[in-house]
Amino acid sequence: MADSFSIVCLSPQDWKTELPTNRQQIMRRAARRGHAVLFVETGYFFGRQLWRLLRADGRRSLFRVLRAERTDEKDVWVCKAANVLPLGQRFELARRVNAAMTARKVRRLARDLPAPHILWVYDPCASGVIGHAGELFAVYDCVDDYGWHSSAGRRRQLVEAGDADAARRSRLVFATTPALEARQRARNRATHLVSNVGDFAHFSRATDPRRAAADVQDLASPVLGFAGNFLATKVDFDLLDAVARTRSDWTLLLVGPARPGTGRRLAELGRLSNVRWVGPKPYGELPEYVAAFDVGLIPYVRNGYTDNCFPLKLYEYLAAGKPVVATGVPVLGAMEPDVRLVEGPEAFVHAVEAALALRSADDRARRTEHASRNTWETRAERLLGLISDELAESEQVAA
Repeated sequence: MADSFSIVCLSPQDWKTELPTNRQQIMRRAARRGHAVLFVETGYFFGRQLWRLLRADGRRSLFRVLRAERTDEKDVWVCKAANVLPLGQRFELARRVNAAMTARKVRRLARDLPAPHILWVYDPCASGVIGHAGELFAVYDCVDDYGWHSSAGRRRQLVEAGDADAARRSRLVFATTPALEARQRARNRATHLVSNVGDFAHFSRATDPRRAAADVQDLASPVLGFAGNFLATKVDFDLLDAVARTRSDWTLLLVGPARPGTGRRLAELGRLSNVRWVGPKPYGELPEYVAAFDVGLIPYVRNGYTDNCFPLKLYEYLAAGKPVVATGVPVLGAMEPDVRLVEGPEAFVHAVEAALALRSADDRARRTEHASRNTWETRAERLLGLISDELAESEQVAA
């Protein structure tokens, strides 16, 4: 039956993470639709993990590394990739050895999953696993410009080479932006544009400002909010500083963890009287902070990474009924009046003023309705449907 298959997911991000992304969101929904999932965490060095676990509680920890463990999600198991050599994202030989060892481990663990097996790749550095893990075929889910997001030099070259290799060797390729789709289509004609979405059920409860967290209920309105990771390659701190100083009657609410190179800038912003940085919050509590927003911000710098970026927070803000003002993200153009894409502090201030004028019940309903059509459920249905169609074609050819 074409709709019946198991998934082996190669993810550089661990299953347990502060802010779930495509990897966890899609795999959870695939499991809920009846697909067994083996989630393989590829972003670590086995030797370092082994040493840490042996120091923790000895053989029992070692046993957990070697096998797959059931998660709190039904039909999802997690295991570590067999990255036996360090620097697998910097040297080709280490990458190939790690891929071969991981493929061998996956073949063994996947025997307990219902056939056929589909290899779902998020990590381009693990492209060497494709064709060797006992899968019927592979799909490559390209949700970012992985090469640009990597550090320059040898590592970026290896990631970019893996990105191209994964696209060419996979049966299907999924891309989240038109720019990524065009790049991957040149490598694989079976490339499909499937944009990012949001967790509608989670964030739609933030439409009611009375649900705002207690520590932000006293903020002076209007509140301009950002919730996410403060990455130096993404967030435009100069823009936030300029807006806060230009409009001292507005409050900037910043929610999320500082990342390398951003702690000082966040601390400087936090010293302004109309800026509140509350630090990281558990994913389950984020809607309580978004509920305090009058406008959701996506203040990104323009670079090679954001040129190919589709922020998950877009549909999270819209699910909460919030208008959005963004910079640096071309894919968010032509989405007025609910999403305004501008350049520079002066245009940003004018866009916020226009957004604040559209906060009626009808405006909020229009935004939430838009978000309700762009959810993790709809994206999972689209991706799994493409795989099912490919399986059906394979069965017809075999017959």
